[in-house]
Amino acid sequence: MADMATNTLSRRALDQIWPPAALLVGLLVVWELACRLLGIAPYILPAPSAIWMAATTNSAALAFHTGVTMFEAVTGFVIGSALGAILGTGFAYSRFLERGFLPFIIAANTIPVVAIAPIIIIWFGHGMASKVAVTAFLSFFPLALNMMKGLQSYDRVVMDVFHVAAATPWQRFWKMRLPGALPYVFVGLKLNVTFSVIGAIVAEFVQADRGLGFVVMTAYRSMAMPRLWAAMLISALMGILFFLIIAALERLFVRWHASVDETR
Repeated sequence: MADMATNTLSRRALDQIWPPAALLVGLLVVWELACRLLGIAPYILPAPSAIWMAATTNSAALAFHTGVTMFEAVTGFVIGSALGAILGTGFAYSRFLERGFLPFIIAANTIPVVAIAPIIIIWFGHGMASKVAVTAFLSFFPLALNMMKGLQSYDRVVMDVFHVAAATPWQRFWKMRLPGALPYVFVGLKLNVTFSVIGAIVAEFVQADRGLGFVVMTAYRSMAMPRLWAAMLISALMGILFFLIIAALERLFVRWHASVDETR
C-alpha cells in the first residue's frame, strides 16, 4: 500500500512538472537559436547562455543579493499577511470598521508602490526595515479582503447548528467560520507571496546597496544586460518557489475543498 501511494504521488508530481519543464526547454532552445542566428545584440536580448554565464560568474555575490531580497520578501509577507488577517477579521465582525476603514485602505492600495516607497524609506531609514515595510504594505491588502469575504461566507445552516449546540463565539470562529474561510485565505496568501517579491525589489530600486533590485539597477546603469536578466529571472524563480510552498500548504490544510482537486 505504501509503495502504491508513493507511486501515485510520483506520477502526480511528474504530471505537474513535465508540461512547464518541456515548454521551458523548448523556449530556451528557440531563444538561444534566435539570438545566434539573427545576431540579436546582447543589450536588446541576451542569449540564455550569456545569462547563465553572468549568473555563474561571481555567483557568490549574486547568491548574497538573492538572500537579502528573499529575507525582505519573506519578512514583509509574514508581517503583511498577519496585519491583513487581523484587519479582515475585524471587518468581518464589525460593520463599523468595514464601512469606516475599508475605503481608506482601498485608496491606500491604489497608490503605486514606486510612489509610496520613497516616503516609507524616509520614515524607516535606508536599511532593511524600510524594504520590509514596503513589502508588508504591498502584501497585506489581498489577505484582508479575502479574510473578510471568507469569514462572511459561512453556511447559515451550520451556524444554526452551532447556535442550537450553544457554541461560544470562539468555538464558532475556530471550528466553523475560520475553517470555511481557509480557501479564501489561501487565495490571498498566493497573491501576497508574489506581491512580496515585487515589493522588496521595487523598494531596492528606490534606495539600496544590496538585493536583487540593487543588482538590476547597477546592471542597467552599466548596460550589463545578461546580469540584469539573471537577476530578473532569479526573482521570478523566487516568486514561483514561494507560490509552490503556499500551494503545498493549501493542499495540506484545505484538501477537503473542491478547489483542491488531487485528481487533476
